[in-house]
Amino acid sequence: MQPVSIFIMDVTKSSSAVYGEELSDYLGQLVTYINNWYDGIGSIQIKHRSGDELILLAEGYSSAFITAFYISLLWKYQNNPPYFGLAYGSLNKKVEEIDIEKWIHPLAKQARNANEYLNKQKDRESFFFQGHGGESVLQTLINGMLMLQHVLRMEQTDVQRLVCSLYLLYGKQNAVADLLDRSAPTVYSHYKKGHCEHILRSFRDIISVLDARQAKEFPEVEISQTKVLEDSIRTKIKSQVQDIFSF
Repeated sequence: MQPVSIFIMDVTKSSSAVYGEELSDYLGQLVTYINNWYDGIGSIQIKHRSGDELILLAEGYSSAFITAFYISLLWKYQNNPPYFGLAYGSLNKKVEEIDIEKWIHPLAKQARNANEYLNKQKDRESFFFQGHGGESVLQTLINGMLMLQHVLRMEQTDVQRLVCSLYLLYGKQNAVADLLDRSAPTVYSHYKKGHCEHILRSFRDIISVLDARQAKEFPEVEISQTKVLEDSIRTKIKSQVQDIFSF
C-alpha cells in the first residue's frame, strides 16, 4: 500500500468561452508543465480529457493539493477559473501501473463527488476535499479553511493576486519588487491589502495537516517529497515566470 492523492479539475463556464480551442490547448500545455514539475521526483498520472477536464493521481497525500494550488495561481483565464475536487488515501498498486482513463476506485469516486459538489455551487469555490473513512471532522476543518481562503482570494485585485503568486515563488519582498519594477513598500502594501499572508499560511497549514495524516498512517514513508516537489515547481515556474504571468 502507498499514500496517494487525486484531483479532478474542471473549468468554470468553459462551454461559453469564446476561446474554447485556445483554452483546450492551454490545458494541454498545463499537462506538459505538470509532468515537468514531477520529473525525477515521483510517479504521477495526469490526463486532459472531456474537453476541459484534468485528472491527476500522484504519490503522497498532499501532492494533488500542492499541484492544484500552483495551477490556480498561474491560471491564465480569470473569467473561467478552474475548480478542483480532491481526495487522498491508499493504493495497493504503483501509480504508474494505473490506467487513469479507465480507473475505477473509491478515491476516483470521492474526487468526482467533490468536483460535482463544487459544480453545483452558485458561488463556486476553488477546492473541495472528499475525505475517506472516518475523516469527516478533518474534512470539515480543511474545507472550512479552503472556503475562507477562497473568500480572501476573490477579494484580491489583479495586482494583489500577482504579488501573492510571486511571493509564493520567491518568498522575498525585494525579489518581487524587482520583477514588477515597483518599490518594496508598494509591493508590501499589495501583499498586506491582498491578505497574502493569510492565504499562503492556510496553504501551508493544509499541507502540514495532510502530511501529518500521511505520517500517522504510513510512518515508513518519508515526507521529504513535499519539499522536493514544491522546490521543483517553484524552480520550473521561475524559469518561465515572465511568459507565464505576462508582466
